[in-house]
Order: sequence, then C-alpha cells, then structure tokens
Amino acid sequence: MLLDTRILKRIVDYAEVSEEDTVLEVGCGTGNLTEYLLERCKVIGIEVDREMVKHLKVRFKDKIDEGKFELIQANALKIEFPSFTKFVSNIPYKISSPLTFKLFNHDFELAVVMYQREFAERLCKPEVHPNKLGIIAKMYCKAEILEIVKSSAFKPRPKVESAIVKIVPKAELKVKNRRLFEDFVKFIFSRRRKKLGKVIEEWGKLNGVGIEVPSEIRDKRVEEVNFRVLVDIVNELL
Repeated sequence: MLLDTRILKRIVDYAEVSEEDTVLEVGCGTGNLTEYLLERCKVIGIEVDREMVKHLKVRFKDKIDEGKFELIQANALKIEFPSFTKFVSNIPYKISSPLTFKLFNHDFELAVVMYQREFAERLCKPEVHPNKLGIIAKMYCKAEILEIVKSSAFKPRPKVESAIVKIVPKAELKVKNRRLFEDFVKFIFSRRRKKLGKVIEEWGKLNGVGIEVPSEIRDKRVEEVNFRVLVDIVNELL
C-alpha cells in the first residue's frame, strides 16, 4: 500500500488530469490514490478484492452517488475495459506484463503507472535491457521513468524499489499488424539463445509463410539486432 502522500499527489500531477478526464484505475486498494484523483476528475476503479470493494463503497459513497466514481469488482485481466481518457494506477506488480499488453490495445491519451523498478527499466529501456515487452512497447508508445520510489513509501515495506512510469501512445504506428508483430517478437525471445536465421525461418514455417532473412542478421541473436529490423521483417509479410 502506497502511503506517502507527496508521491500520491505527484502521480496525479504527472497525469495532468482535469475535469474533462475519465481516469481508469486498476487495483484501487484502500483508495489512497483514488482520493486524490477524485479531487480532479471522474474515476472508474477496478478492484478484485471483495473486502476492498466494501471499504471503497463506504469511503467514497458520496462520490459514487454523485456519479464521479464508478467501481467495478472484477479481475482487470478478464473484463473488457470501459472507455477512459487516462490510465493512472499503482498496479499489483504480479500482473504488470499482461496488464500492460492489454493497455496497449486500448485508446487513451496518457498513462502514469507505478511498476516494480526492474520491470520499469525493461519496459522503458529495451536497448539496454533487451526483452519482448520493451521492444513491443517501443513501437506502440513512448515510455519513460519519471522517478524511482523507495520501499519506505509503502506499508508493508516491499523488498524492491518501484518506479513511476509515464506512457504516451504514438500517434502513428509503424506496425501494420499488431497481433502478428507481437507473436513474432514473443516467439524469437522464447528462443533467444539461438541464431536469428533459424528462429525466424522456424516462425515462418509455423505461420505458413516464407521469410527472406537478411544476411546481416542470420548469425546474430535477438539482443544484437535493432528492434526496427524486426518490425520491417513482419511488415514485409503484409
């Protein structure tokens, strides 16, 4: 649970929320972040824990009655997201990857998310820490770490540091087919110890397509290749 009020306020400031916004918050918990968001905008909260939902309904009864706070008891990974303009959340770290992939498939203006620091660095710096999520994210958005949050800001105190990340979707995607591109990247990273030539050809056979692998990357591994080369390979199939 994030208790540091200074950090909670900064998260809301980073998101630049206004009265015109509808913010989606996943993992409301006791409502510490929710409270500051509700001071500025409408909030749709998704919380899976029944006891937390009961608590939130009591704490924010007036906001619910006013229509400023809509609370959904559900697993955020299993429901269709409602329409929203911004995503602002201190999410459960164990669902960071699938929730971020899901977020990429929705239209929004901006997201400010608290992640575990290690995950945030992989998401925001795929050139330094090559990984499938970071490379996919690079094509969909601009992601940057705004600040590192010490474990002392939480109770109970976690064993890891956290990071606040700002995500801004790219206006024009260079990926022609998201599903195909994501499948391709996930596949080659699942075989990252092998040389790309054989891995890409194997993926092509599984998908019933012949792929001309550029000679300059045939003997390289995925960590050694500029991610834009991977995008070009998939785009040329379409």
